[in-house]
Amino acid sequence: MKTFYRVTLLAFVIGFALLCCFVPWIVGSSLAHNSVGYAPLWSQRFSAIPGAQVDYGAFAMLAGTLAFLSIVIGAAAFFFRDHRGSERTDV
Repeated sequence: MKTFYRVTLLAFVIGFALLCCFVPWIVGSSLAHNSVGYAPLWSQRFSAIPGAQVDYGAFAMLAGTLAFLSIVIGAAAFFFRDHRGSERTDV
């Protein structure tokens, strides 16, 4: 299971770093979904547009999708590792 946890965590950290670089931005309330575009979380790219803010609902959905895909990648790495059976080296 060590392989599963390490690969899952690595995939999540890399994916979350990329996700923070492409965050959805909206104008006004999140109910209207007037999307402005994608920009880094720390960016001032849309600061000239009044009411521009990060769409935290979409960000949370993307982070949830990222978590699911990280688990799938970790499970695939665990299933397709070189040897089957226990991961213990002293057996």
